[in-house]
Amino acid sequence: MLKQLPSPQTAQEIAQALALSVNTIKTHLRGLYAKLGVSSRGDAITAARLTGLL
Repeated sequence: MLKQLPSPQTAQEIAQALALSVNTIKTHLRGLYAKLGVSSRGDAITAARLTGLL
């Protein structure tokens, strides 16, 4: 899921690519944002890169 963040894909497109529901993707995104201490996709990408996760 984290590797999908830098792509221009929407949550719907990520869900289709991973064969998951959009709600599951959104739940995972909220969890990632919380763990990274951010509130947006762009900030999550930056934080993940700074910590070596991406």
